[in-house]
Amino acid sequence: MKVTIQCFAQLAQAAGASEHTRELNEGATAQDALRAFADSTTEAARALLFTDGGELQPTILLFLDEEPILWAEPAPARDGSSLFVATPIAGG
Repeated sequence: MKVTIQCFAQLAQAAGASEHTRELNEGATAQDALRAFADSTTEAARALLFTDGGELQPTILLFLDEEPILWAEPAPARDGSSLFVATPIAGG
């Protein structure tokens, strides 16, 4: 099944694009999709997503098909799902 990972701001810049598609096995989760994306992207993008210990950065927000999800709770994806990865932005 195909899952699209959408990112913006510094993550999109570090990864080279704002949209990335990954082919995953049936039964995969949003967490599997993000790991697959991280495994295939740049070191800079991985550092924005995960700590040195492999944990999701605490500032990352995830939305699967427009619904917020928690990293600690596996979220089943489906063919055509979209995972939006929100990274912190500065401003005021």
